[in-house]
Amino acid sequence: MKLIHMIRDLSIFLLLLAAPCLLGAQAPEMSSHVIDHTPLPAAAAALETRGIVEELKAEDFEALRSRFDEAMKNELPDTRLRESWASLLVTAGKLKSCGEPRTSLAEEHTLAFADCAFERQEVELKLTFHPDGRLAGMFLEPKAAPRPAWTAPAYVTAGAFRERQVTIGSGLVSLPGTLAMPEGDGPFPGVVLVHGSGPHDRDETIGGLRPFQDLAQGLASRGIAVLRYEKRTKIYQEELAGTRDMTVKEEVIDDALAAVKLLRATPGIDRRRVFVAGHSLGAFLAPRIGVLDGALAGVILLAGPSRPMSEVVHDQAQWLLAPEASEVQRLAAPGVEAEAKALADLYAGQPGPASGMILGASVSYWLDLKSQVPVVSARSLGRPILILQGERDYQVTMADFAGWKKALEGRAGVTLKSYPKLNHLFASGEGRSSPAEYEKPGHVAAEVIEDVAAFVKKSPPVAVPAP
Repeated sequence: MKLIHMIRDLSIFLLLLAAPCLLGAQAPEMSSHVIDHTPLPAAAAALETRGIVEELKAEDFEALRSRFDEAMKNELPDTRLRESWASLLVTAGKLKSCGEPRTSLAEEHTLAFADCAFERQEVELKLTFHPDGRLAGMFLEPKAAPRPAWTAPAYVTAGAFRERQVTIGSGLVSLPGTLAMPEGDGPFPGVVLVHGSGPHDRDETIGGLRPFQDLAQGLASRGIAVLRYEKRTKIYQEELAGTRDMTVKEEVIDDALAAVKLLRATPGIDRRRVFVAGHSLGAFLAPRIGVLDGALAGVILLAGPSRPMSEVVHDQAQWLLAPEASEVQRLAAPGVEAEAKALADLYAGQPGPASGMILGASVSYWLDLKSQVPVVSARSLGRPILILQGERDYQVTMADFAGWKKALEGRAGVTLKSYPKLNHLFASGEGRSSPAEYEKPGHVAAEVIEDVAAFVKKSPPVAVPAP
């Protein structure tokens, strides 16, 4: 999920941990004393950005904080700023240089982006300026590393399927995708894969792992068509920079429903046997997607939270405090704990922070997540449900698995299974799972592929309205 996902990516926050669902700096509401709403000119924003870079290199935090608006000063006191910067240096090394800033406009705000070279990592600096030049948001995000080579696991059968490129359309959004289609005439059952938190590609590439490519090709080798696609926040990163009001409807649900519609209309697909398989955040929302679509044959939840997100985030924050945590995680822990508390307070009915942001996402985003109650949607779905959980998962834990078991006890058509050696990405390992584990090349375990395939094949077809 959101919090540990970003720590795994080594994204160290300055204003907040940068939530993967909302990319770029988030601009809070303008304070009442600002009269001129004309955006800061690009040349001025570039000049300010160069000054900020020099202050970061010199670690002149007093000068840097003097640029903050009041919300940022409240959210990022001097101590927290220094802790955050120290955490980044442990991971990335010292800041060497930053390239020329690129600027764009978001309503009355000016956004500036600069590629920065640290000793061990390439990072993008993202800034949001008020019209008067005050700083409204600041993030440092690691640049995407080249994808490691991928070798098909043994359960993928070459020649048993073919892949072709498709486009998923949802309103003005157009997302490239890949359809893995079994060889033969069909009709075949089909599965749409729905990502977890983050600006994911179609394979849900994370370090040395490509879980969605494993799932797609493994299932296609077993006679099941699979559609996977680039996430909206991956394709439209610059367009979404500065967005304040995005919710999971725009981030996930709309595109998943469009993908289901496309798959169902594809020649060779059995329209009566189309499923959604969601991972992490995608699993949290999969029952809701099923309710909204109304004609899925079933849903598959891979590491799906069953509890309110405030509880999930709290547990992730506590994970950082364990004796086995790394130095980077321990340094990040105080700031993360404060964010987790702010989210818990929001879910308890208290007003959100003055910045309007928690863990890099807007208060409206978190309140929308709060309104999504997956166990309620699952109980009302009336379709078979498969719930799978890695017992070594530290992001979505066995507490969530127990929540599903309790909430759906006695409901027909529910299958639950946990795997002692698997982590959040359903790859096998030993001992305490950690972010470093994701960097190692690996694959979704073969037993997960077999369990999903068996569930899809045994689930009965459903009546689907004519197109």
